[in-house]
Amino acid sequence: MSEPMIVPMVVRVTGLPLVPSELEAAVRHPQAGAVVCFAGTVRDHDEDQPVAALRYEAHPDAEQMLTGLVAQFGVDHPGVLGLAVAHRYGDLVVGDVACVVAVACAHRAEAFAACGELLELVKAEAPVWKHQTYADGSAHWVAAS
Repeated sequence: MSEPMIVPMVVRVTGLPLVPSELEAAVRHPQAGAVVCFAGTVRDHDEDQPVAALRYEAHPDAEQMLTGLVAQFGVDHPGVLGLAVAHRYGDLVVGDVACVVAVACAHRAEAFAACGELLELVKAEAPVWKHQTYADGSAHWVAAS
């Protein structure tokens, strides 16, 4: 039985601005015919309420925890040739990039599917939460990525 391929990956949980093109470049692979990159940005509303402010909080071990999830995803998806995930924390404004997921695969259908699946895994499992403040002054915490 052959060893599983080690998939190149980048995982970041940071207070610094995210640059999707950097993560896209990080997953490029000579065997990849497709690179799919998703950038989740802060929007000006949530459930029809205007958002005035948004803050993400991350567990101190969030990057380590996310690294384990992404590594296992690579093992479970042998067609993936490169993976990158980054999530911001801190105060963000409308238009800021909050989360980036990039995936490289041999074919586009596989890359789109893997990117979507990895994004959903990050949203479900990453220890990152957002605090939204609305224009009317109300606020609440949302488990999110």
